Amino acid sequence: MLAYVFWHQRASNVEKVEYQERLIAFHQILQERRIQGFKGSIVLEMPQLPWMREGSEVYEDWYLVENSAALDLVDGAAVSGICREPHNQVARLAGYGTGGLYRLKDGATTPATFASIRSVTWFGKPAGMSYAQLYSLLQAANIEQQDIFWQRQMTMGPALEFCVHTSQTYLLTENIESLQVAAQPLFVPEGSNQAL
Repeated sequence: MLAYVFWHQRASNVEKVEYQERLIAFHQILQERRIQGFKGSIVLEMPQLPWMREGSEVYEDWYLVENSAALDLVDGAAVSGICREPHNQVARLAGYGTGGLYRLKDGATTPATFASIRSVTWFGKPAGMSYAQLYSLLQAANIEQQDIFWQRQMTMGPALEFCVHTSQTYLLTENIESLQVAAQPLFVPEGSNQAL
């Protein structure tokens, strides 16, 4: 599974409640499109991220797709048909945005798991360390026991290479520098405990 991640902030003259209402309305209508290869989307709210502008909370949209071919379908559907106006309404209120591409490495991608996210940890592979050494360290730190583990693809995006979504504060091994941010789910698709 791949995830297109879009980080964005509201414009300084826009009320937080209005921005969130428009954002949720867009994601709700996007789920109704039933786009081939689109598994669903989630939205997280967090206080700040270093690759975003200071002064406003950050919204992190995760668009989950089966493969890279589905990205084109989601991209087109998000700005056309029943999604066009809801997309444009929230886009007009946005002040800044950037994106990245991540692949699921491990974890359960159910609505319940996404709804339980309270912390996001970003980190990179230390210089001089092989991926085999990194994965060995992560295994020793029980990262597999955490909720959802992602890896950036093709160096696309401003964020660090790895991301872990967890339901609680999670500290990586001291050998790996990381950035941990509190997160609150703002939108999670309704559904069972089946994986998206």
